[in-house]
Amino acid sequence: MIEILSAPMDDAVFPLPQLQWLALEILPRAARGYADVAAELVFALLLGLLLRFVVLPLMVRASARNDWVIDDIITARLRDRALLWAVLAGVVAAVSDLPWKARSIGVAEKVSASVLALSVTLTLMRIVSEIVGRNQSPAGGGTTLIKYIINGLLLLLGVGAILGLFGVSVFPALTALGVGGLAVALAFQDTLANVFAGVNLSASRQIRVGDFVNVDTKLEGFVTDIGWRTTTLRTLDDLLIYIPNKRLGEAIMTNFSRPDPTMWIEVPIRVSLDVDPEALEAILVDEVRRARETLPGVRDTAPAVRMRVGEWALEVRVFVQIQNFVDRNPLTTAMLKRLLIRLRREGLVIPLPQRVIHAPSASADTSAASTRAQPPAP
Repeated sequence: MIEILSAPMDDAVFPLPQLQWLALEILPRAARGYADVAAELVFALLLGLLLRFVVLPLMVRASARNDWVIDDIITARLRDRALLWAVLAGVVAAVSDLPWKARSIGVAEKVSASVLALSVTLTLMRIVSEIVGRNQSPAGGGTTLIKYIINGLLLLLGVGAILGLFGVSVFPALTALGVGGLAVALAFQDTLANVFAGVNLSASRQIRVGDFVNVDTKLEGFVTDIGWRTTTLRTLDDLLIYIPNKRLGEAIMTNFSRPDPTMWIEVPIRVSLDVDPEALEAILVDEVRRARETLPGVRDTAPAVRMRVGEWALEVRVFVQIQNFVDRNPLTTAMLKRLLIRLRREGLVIPLPQRVIHAPSASADTSAASTRAQPPAP
């Protein structure tokens, strides 16, 4: 071939025998190499189309039949990426069959595998973000901190895998980071304390997104997010309160949502001391029973009536169980109105605060003084 190509040729016309030789020897050999690669790519493309439009849509419809959200997100993202991943996998498998130099084939394999690894990493990060975002609801438990941690680990693994394809080891870099980690920890001491406190709150599952909590008997609201620095509470007035994770971890919290959102409300009333306690209790229990039919949120549980003799009245506390702690204030007010109206209808008087003071009269004081002034009889 070298002799033919180096032979003297006419400047005007390329010789026909040499052209035929190139067509029979060079072109078919190259065509056969690229034809194998093309066949592998076509097979990968057909496999990707089969997965994208037949197999994975069936999985998506099957996952939609249950109430689990995670499988819906995973199957939907796999359906979107199936064709791309199949083609990239075909490229990785077909590169070795290219009629190229070994060095060029090695570089092509590394680049194609890196693109595939990057696509898989980004897809996994998106799946995690969607799962956490979907779970940030009263029925869920996902937090932004969990999303940051998992996505950071996935990105680190993806970058490490890509660098490993090119022969770059990440262990020396991790060792260097470990040496400088002490200085970073000292510089960001408060920030790291909030981060680890947030991890502890999320891992211990003491509070979750959607829970209604009371912090130090001063602040209360729904947990909307646990971030890397602060935890966000949304009050009943739709105000957002940001509490540092470290302070929240050290505070005394009351979780009204765990283990059961039901609670007992207390309805205090006072009646006269001369009331028959048995008749009073029967009236209160009957009114609570009637309230269940008109007040949504009152549970079908027998109320508890507690009585105590006060200084000027009989102090009564009626405990009623409700379905959700969020309704405790309006239900307490509604129940108090119903009980007061019923007691007045039954002729029971709500007494006013009163106190009886006994004071001696002036005439009694004068007679007592004169008696003390008279001398005793002989």
